[in-house]
Amino acid sequence: MFKKIDDLSKPTLLSKTGIKDLRNALTNQYPLMTRLVDDIFDKKAVVSSYKIKSEYKTDIIYVDKEILFVQKENIVYPHLKLLHKYPELQPKQKIDIGGLKHIFTGSDVMAPGLTSPGGLLVEAKSQEVVGIYVEGKEHALAIGIMIMDSNDIRTLNHGKAIQNIHHLGDALWNLKL
Repeated sequence: MFKKIDDLSKPTLLSKTGIKDLRNALTNQYPLMTRLVDDIFDKKAVVSSYKIKSEYKTDIIYVDKEILFVQKENIVYPHLKLLHKYPELQPKQKIDIGGLKHIFTGSDVMAPGLTSPGGLLVEAKSQEVVGIYVEGKEHALAIGIMIMDSNDIRTLNHGKAIQNIHHLGDALWNLKL
């Protein structure tokens, strides 16, 4: 998704109400976030937002000089560095080693990569944000949105299963603000 980021707006500080709304959106979308939200947003945290003009309705949420979240329309998803810090934040979908090079180029995850012997498919609904891991590696290498639910993936075992929205080495990973 993020091949090149240009045309960032100037930062906008979020008001207390804006921070509260963001916290509520995060805890509704990620139930595990309820116990982590105080660690991420301490009382004195400076939270700002940058709009990406080249991406439709996409904001980068910056907390105390660190990119932590991206908000695209109604979906808020964590930056990969935050997922490395708190791996339990999202469901873990594991692909076999053959899909590794394709993920780094921004390709979507195909169903056979999740159902093969090296893959691991956990229960997830369509449109749910998940972490994408590869067999033999500890940390997530991408964040994606489920295209099909896990039961459909097992049944069909064909086609795109997860849309890759942010991966190691993409423009968002390398962005310095």
